[in-house]
Amino acid sequence: MTVAAFWKKYNIQQAVQWGSRHTRADVVVRGFSGYNTRQSRALLPHVASDLNGVVAATILLGANDASQEENSQQSVPIQEYSQNLKDIITHFQHAEVTPVVITSPALDGRAWQKYCGDTGRPFTKEEELTAQYAQTCAQAAASLKVPCVDLHTAMINQADWRELLCDGLHFSRRGSEFLASLLLPTLERVMSGRVPSHPLLPLWDMTHRDHPATTFAEWCAQHYP
Repeated sequence: MTVAAFWKKYNIQQAVQWGSRHTRADVVVRGFSGYNTRQSRALLPHVASDLNGVVAATILLGANDASQEENSQQSVPIQEYSQNLKDIITHFQHAEVTPVVITSPALDGRAWQKYCGDTGRPFTKEEELTAQYAQTCAQAAASLKVPCVDLHTAMINQADWRELLCDGLHFSRRGSEFLASLLLPTLERVMSGRVPSHPLLPLWDMTHRDHPATTFAEWCAQHYP
């Protein structure tokens, strides 16, 4: 069984962490740094066309869409953003894959503006605009009755939420761990009853010390006849 992660590249750690803790499912990561929903929607048929065996997919998109119009390469109007998300969600639903939508993280505008100034990149984001796209994301998920992890709201409710970001936009280590703490219980619920009760392969201490090949042969014959 497989969980596909279709989200921002800097959030890949959560997929890997979930997969390392749960040896009953593989994790396939599709992380595309800088992409918006327009690009992701166009790319989806090419990277997620064969979903046989996939039971769930996480979707975290919106931080790039929520850019001011001067950033024409990434900015996507909020109405189009909503429809793109719904199309992406529907793509997985038609394949009988459960989408788990994650709202984009909160933005620390002052810190991100400083980072942009220090690195010579244009500053084209606003905290309020980011919040509007996060709300639209949650509404899109609700309209299609799919699970949603409201990361944006959960962050804002933390007194020290700015510490969850390393530059005002991207996660710090604490931020990654915070997202994992929100996401993993939802994945547990989604995957419940849909993955085998046994690991995909025997754990290290389940194998014969001197003849591990025998263990693997017996395991595969029992579970994958």
